[in-house]
Amino acid sequence: MATRHAPTSPRHGSSTVERVAAKVTDALRDDQAFAAPSVAFPAEVVGEVAAAIAGLPPETWRRLGSRRADLGRQIRQLMERVGREYGGPIALDIPAIAEASRGEGLGPLVSVEEGRSALDDLAVPRRLEDWAGPVAGASELARDFGIARSTLHRWQQAGEVVALLKGTRKHVFPIAQFIDGRPVGGISDVIRLAGNHRAAWIWLSRPNPVLGGRKPVELLIADRRTEVLDAARATFSLQ
Repeated sequence: MATRHAPTSPRHGSSTVERVAAKVTDALRDDQAFAAPSVAFPAEVVGEVAAAIAGLPPETWRRLGSRRADLGRQIRQLMERVGREYGGPIALDIPAIAEASRGEGLGPLVSVEEGRSALDDLAVPRRLEDWAGPVAGASELARDFGIARSTLHRWQQAGEVVALLKGTRKHVFPIAQFIDGRPVGGISDVIRLAGNHRAAWIWLSRPNPVLGGRKPVELLIADRRTEVLDAARATFSLQ
C-alpha cells in the first residue's frame, strides 16, 4: 500500500521556501542572465513551487514528472500572463463620447501694414546702454584702460571680445568683459557657441539660474570657466 505524503503545514511550507530559495540563490549568483538584485525573486518563486509540490501525493509527482516538458511550458505561460497583468498599461475609464468644444480661434486677419503698426505701438525703443550696461569705444578704452587700438582690433577680428554695433558703423565694447586690460578668458568660446556677439553678451550679462543666479561674465572673472561653458553649451545647443 502506497504511503501518502503528509500535507505541508504553513510553518513547514515557509521553512521549505526559505531553504530552497537560499539554495537557488547560490546557484543563480554566477548566472549572467540574472543581475545581482534580481536573483532573490526567481529564487523565492522556485521555493514557493517546491513548497507546493512538497504537499502533493507521490502519484501526483509521478504524473507531473512524466509531463515535465508540458509542465515547464505551462509555468512559462503563467509567468508571462502574470507579468502582463501586473506590468501592462493601466486601464483608463474613457467615455465613448467626448464633449465637442471649440476655442476662440485666431481672430480676424489684419493686413501687413496693420500688423506692423500694432507692433510699432507695442515696441519700446531702448538705448544700447540700457540693456548692455556700460560700454566704451576704442578711444575710451585706449584712454581709460590703456588698450591700444591695434590690439583691440586684433581681438575683435579673432572673435575674442564682444563688439556691439551702435548706429550703422561704430562698434562699442562692454566694459564688464575686461579684466587687467584684456578680455576675460572664455568670452570667445561663448561668442562661438551663441553665434553672434549680441546674443553672447545678453547671455553673459544676465543672472543665470543654472549658475546660481550669478552673471556668467562674473563667474568667468572668478576663473570658473568650465561651469560657464557647460551652461552655455546647454543653452545654445537647444536653439
